[in-house]
Amino acid sequence: MTDKTLPLIGITSSLHISRDVGMQSVTHFYLDAVKRYMGFPAILIPAGLAPEVAISRLDGILLTGSRSNVHPSHYGQTPTPAHEPFDEARDATTLPLIRAAIAADIPVLAICRGYQELNVACGGSLYSAVHELPDRLDHREPKDPPNQDVRFGANHAVHFPEDSTLRTIIGAELAQVNSLHNQAIDKLGDNLRIEATAPDGTIEAIRHTKARFCLGVQWHPEHQPDNNTTSQPLFTAFKTALLKN
Repeated sequence: MTDKTLPLIGITSSLHISRDVGMQSVTHFYLDAVKRYMGFPAILIPAGLAPEVAISRLDGILLTGSRSNVHPSHYGQTPTPAHEPFDEARDATTLPLIRAAIAADIPVLAICRGYQELNVACGGSLYSAVHELPDRLDHREPKDPPNQDVRFGANHAVHFPEDSTLRTIIGAELAQVNSLHNQAIDKLGDNLRIEATAPDGTIEAIRHTKARFCLGVQWHPEHQPDNNTTSQPLFTAFKTALLKN
């Protein structure tokens, strides 16, 4: 941990367009979760920041979700409309940042797009539309949900393998999670281990085996933290790793 009173968390931001002006931002859910469960200061990591600069000043990294997807050129595929939308400036920042964080053994918690970035950064690949695969669930968010509780509510179960780190963290074999993604892991990246699966076999969580703390989940633990049984354990484990950094 760097010489500060409390650990400093870097939170990845995404490009949003407001009134024809590009903005780097993050939803308040991530900030609320960090405040509620960790109580640590956090700053946004803007696109274009050199990874060595971020690593030199940060004690942990929270990789956030986004409506955009990792550009398929980063895992050897040709882009199609199914892969869109993109945020290539974010890709150019997060992928080298993840590799630098792992090399420096800085704790990482990756969520949704961040989880997919972690897999790609480690040499893995993605399915562009998991719901189009045979015998797979529809993992996309509900169409025209009547309210936010339905949109972010539990969608399916995930199973934690018996010897997984996540089973220890969550304290259970199964958990109900929300689901708001089109893409999913195809080929698993180097040194990554499966930490959770959906009933249809979709990989829902991964861990980097060479890092002290580097976890990724496909669902959104920052949403509905009072009802999401994975929220507090995940953020608490991240906090513990930061305090040991």
